[in-house]
Amino acid sequence: MELSCPVSAERVNENVIRIIAAMVVLIAIYSILYVSFYAILFLTVDFATRAFTSGKFSLLKFIAFKIANGLSIANKLTDLAPKKFAATLGFVFCMVICSCYLLKFFYAAIALTIVLLAFAILESVFAICVGCYVYSFWQSVFKR
Repeated sequence: MELSCPVSAERVNENVIRIIAAMVVLIAIYSILYVSFYAILFLTVDFATRAFTSGKFSLLKFIAFKIANGLSIANKLTDLAPKKFAATLGFVFCMVICSCYLLKFFYAAIALTIVLLAFAILESVFAICVGCYVYSFWQSVFKR
């Protein structure tokens, strides 16, 4: 399968995205260790602000910019569209996890949070955007 992502004229700093993903890793670990609905609810809101708006109200994005600037981490520009698509998937995933918590399916919530954690680790450590692969798969299925 050939990897294709939605292309946007807008660009974002991939290093900031990776810092955000690292914070998602930490919050997901906290959520798993303490079975915290509120940690996932926070991630849901933050993913929504990055997926459906410019992201200027995202606390994680704000902190990531401060970290990148404070550590003088270089800009590495990448297309915005695949990152927005991945944030949308993160939002949907977190909504499902929140639903599991509300329905008292705690094991399912933890299992799904582990999957979210794995995706965030791939992005933060290896710069692998699972959203791009999902998008490519989606394209190949509906092209037929």
